[in-house]
Amino acid sequence: MKKFTTLILFLFVIFAVSAQVAYTDNLWRANCITFASDNNKVIPEPTAFRVNATDKALIIEFKLEGDHWNKYQKDPFKIVNNAWPSGESVEIFLDPGRSCSKYIQLACGVSGTRFDSRFVKKTWNAKWTVTRKDFKGGVILSFRIPYDADLKKPETGDVWGFNVCRNVCKTGKSPATYYTTFAKVGTVFNTPSKFAELRFGTEKTFSVANQAKNLKQFASVEKEIRALGFSKHFAPHIAQLRKHCDETAIQIVKDELRLMKTMKECK
Repeated sequence: MKKFTTLILFLFVIFAVSAQVAYTDNLWRANCITFASDNNKVIPEPTAFRVNATDKALIIEFKLEGDHWNKYQKDPFKIVNNAWPSGESVEIFLDPGRSCSKYIQLACGVSGTRFDSRFVKKTWNAKWTVTRKDFKGGVILSFRIPYDADLKKPETGDVWGFNVCRNVCKTGKSPATYYTTFAKVGTVFNTPSKFAELRFGTEKTFSVANQAKNLKQFASVEKEIRALGFSKHFAPHIAQLRKHCDETAIQIVKDELRLMKTMKECK
């Protein structure tokens, strides 16, 4: 078990470095939306997004351009019989707890029609709004998503599972001409384990706040390990965490500690 956990910790350190990342710094991120069929190839249609976290809501904006825009920008967007609509649209995936089991999917067509996975039969109950601003050759769609029971107000240093997608439609018919993604999920969009990270704060403020949270968690876990007499078993993991105090690596240690406590209680 010790060798296995050490290997997993090492892999997660690598994963943490290579994961797709966005910050709530309100800066446009361009040329980072790729074909779903090839996550290494950026789509030709200029596409950008940015995220901002205010005191009351999460603001996510898309800037969509393309030579097909004037012809299809008013296509309807309505889900019928569970079939994804025709027409140009964007999607947002949010997993606040990074549970990989409970995430929210939001979508909007350029016509303004909204979709919320929490309200399959009551799409119009969504409290979030989308505004549209047209410019020559494209449009900006601005989502305002208020915090609620599902999306509790985050703090600087928090991390959510996250993805944004643009469905490019040049025919006006379903399915779209092609689907795209920010996170490297391939063609299976509903794969939260492969979501990108939405880091709250600027790159600098996030780093400071997140490290403080991780160190606090680490101190608590290390104290519990010592109290239970498992210091020798966890020595390699503790040493690794002292070098790289990563949230995911801490969670792996916590899970193994929980397992060992259960085994000890069963003896």
